[in-house]
Amino acid sequence: MGLFSKGAINEKNAHLVSLGTSAATKCTYCIPYHISEAKRLGATKEEIKTAILIAADVMKMSTLFYGNEFDLEAFIAMLK
Repeated sequence: MGLFSKGAINEKNAHLVSLGTSAATKCTYCIPYHISEAKRLGATKEEIKTAILIAADVMKMSTLFYGNEFDLEAFIAMLK
């Protein structure tokens, strides 16, 4: 995939990002592919676990904010 090998993020990290996204979206075909490619490119077990944990944390926080109907404008204002 051209974007993976020629993008601004190196190929290993692109597959780690894709792995996190695949885990969050529950893509059963994507997960083993991106794990395989990340390992081929030198990713460690710890890097793979971290990519998945980051995705899980993003999903957790998104669920909490969404479920509690946290005001988006108030949240953006807090970031400034």
